[in-house]
Amino acid sequence: MSNEREQQGRSIVESFQALYSRYSIPVYYSAFSVIKDRELAQDAVQETFLRAYRHFDSLKQHDRKEAWLKAISRNVAIDMYRKRCREMRGYRELQEAYRGETNVERTIVDQDFLRDLLSSLEPVYRQALLLVYEYGLTYEQLAECQKTSISAVKSRIHRAKQKLRGVARIAKANL
Repeated sequence: MSNEREQQGRSIVESFQALYSRYSIPVYYSAFSVIKDRELAQDAVQETFLRAYRHFDSLKQHDRKEAWLKAISRNVAIDMYRKRCREMRGYRELQEAYRGETNVERTIVDQDFLRDLLSSLEPVYRQALLLVYEYGLTYEQLAECQKTSISAVKSRIHRAKQKLRGVARIAKANL
């Protein structure tokens, strides 16, 4: 009896592994088309296959497995996208509340000054600063995005900060 269960368990695992190897890439692209983020799309694939595994018995009867998995993937990706939007909205509201405590005119002038400073940087430095400090990417994520090493990312961030300090000193001296 236990030998039968083991064989049945092995056959389920083998069937599921075959399903994963066959459909993981289309499911990934389905999730990525919604989220537009590699890591979140990979998380969506994991969640999709977890849900598929939980309902594996009903999946065996499906003749359109790929469509079923893509539908799950799309729904998971939409949920993740909405969650990320809610988190970003909360972050923006917190920023607005903080800004509300300061002088509005000073905030506008500071934002214009910062925008001018950033625009004076070379695009690769500006991109590095914005992706790390505005969008919250880690150095590892930025290195992957820019297809470079982590040490190169650290150097770019350091150089960008140095250039900003120099430009800011010159601009304040002219005021």
